[in-house]
Amino acid sequence: MMNLEKLGGVGASEVGKLFTKEGVKSKTAMTMAFEKAKELIFGYKKNITTIAMQHGLFNEEEAFYEVVKPCFPNSTFRSSDSVWINDNLWATPDVTDDVEGITLDIKCPYTIRTFFKNIDKLPATYIAQNQCQMLATGHRKGMFCIYLTSNQIDEFGNKIEYEIDINKRHRFIPLDYQEEYGQEIVLRVDDFLSNRDIILGHLSKANELSDLELFDLHLNSKVTRFQDKSNLLAWEGKIVRNGTDYYVKENK
Repeated sequence: MMNLEKLGGVGASEVGKLFTKEGVKSKTAMTMAFEKAKELIFGYKKNITTIAMQHGLFNEEEAFYEVVKPCFPNSTFRSSDSVWINDNLWATPDVTDDVEGITLDIKCPYTIRTFFKNIDKLPATYIAQNQCQMLATGHRKGMFCIYLTSNQIDEFGNKIEYEIDINKRHRFIPLDYQEEYGQEIVLRVDDFLSNRDIILGHLSKANELSDLELFDLHLNSKVTRFQDKSNLLAWEGKIVRNGTDYYVKENK
């Protein structure tokens, strides 16, 4: 069930998009601001689920009980329990251990190459996510469980697991909370939401076109998908809508 309170807001798994080289001005962040504005307009969230995301969701509970719980007996699996940082920012930790003061995130790569790539150097998006999770829980110690598990199944739907000892195909990687990082997350989300609101205002003024009107528009004007433009803040008054899709109309 969709949590309507989350529409237009930012979860910990998305925070990394605001920490690229160009920050909230990056194309990645602008595209996300566009998607968040659309959530507010249409009242639902578009579920973008990659194979890797599906694999992680299906296997994180297994990772908890097979690997995390034996090492952290006081830990709790809570991947559906979000913690609000403010009205527009939340985190959903996979695991917390209030006795040890640890917020733990589970990652489940399904290729050996990706497993070693992740443990050799944690992706910046992972670090941003765990920092945001710690900001939410108040813990000062973070942790990653990198758990290699197969995505192969047999003809009966049973997983064909790697023939590698489970103690060899997981790693725990600690991460300390950084106060400045946590403060920067809040600041960047605020800046991001300002861009979202500007785009929301522009989209709300878009003229809605029928299929025939959009077809005819292509005959007389230069028409570009809104999300393909480099600066999504610059097209007020030139945006049109067809269904849930937005376009920019320019002179040829």
